Amino acid sequence: MIETDLFEFAYVPDWYGQLEQLAEMALPEAWRFRKPQTECKNTDTPILERYLHMMFRKLSIDYNTGETAYFHVENNCACFHTGLYTRQYQAIYACFERNKKKDTTLKWYFTGFCDAVSSKLRYVEPLPKKPYFPMMQNGVNFNPEWPIRVNAEHILSDPENRERLPKKLLRFKNLPLLLETAVELGRRKAVIEPGLVVPQGYQNQLQFLLPICLTDMEKPNLAMTLAERNGYYLGSTCLTLEMAYLNARMIARPIAPWLTSLVKSENIR
Repeated sequence: MIETDLFEFAYVPDWYGQLEQLAEMALPEAWRFRKPQTECKNTDTPILERYLHMMFRKLSIDYNTGETAYFHVENNCACFHTGLYTRQYQAIYACFERNKKKDTTLKWYFTGFCDAVSSKLRYVEPLPKKPYFPMMQNGVNFNPEWPIRVNAEHILSDPENRERLPKKLLRFKNLPLLLETAVELGRRKAVIEPGLVVPQGYQNQLQFLLPICLTDMEKPNLAMTLAERNGYYLGSTCLTLEMAYLNARMIARPIAPWLTSLVKSENIR
């Protein structure tokens, strides 16, 4: 068994510097939001940072349940496939060695990111496989013709969900109806805009993210997660747009305009 938190698994020196190097090494991509909703210490690569923490957690959990093909731990070397690629389309790995520092209980020491030809991986065979999302392999796509059942009572009574709604709407008595109407509008848009709804993984199950416009028919305020049921979708959770971007990025780089508009295009290197 290994720890499922990166910083509990290994000592990571110069974390922000490592992220900067990874951003330079990987295919060009925007790694920060245009107008961040929350402040964070990392102002240059917050999306990349969150992505790596989430990916490490997923792969370490997979490893602990017997899926060892995606996370290599042997003798003095540990590594995993980040799911990212260099500009030459070579896989990028995160590498660790046994921690020799005596003043820490952490077993591993992060040595950096590299591609397959690096000397850091010379004794690793086979190399860890690309992160695998089994729910994405079944060919299931969002069906906009299916009805969406909105659990408005749960969303509006749950403090976390309620906090994500536009504050000026919270006093409206017809808010449940407004929410259901906005979801139906989103479903109708998805009928004529393929790619509007994007996938996310949740507890190894496939869900979908539907943009919801509450105050402007053309500008989403949040996203609703849709879980597939027998011939319909159930919406029980609302996410901020930033949360939706981060969840979608775990599977693939978002290309839907309502998500790509959130990130700084000038941050693409």
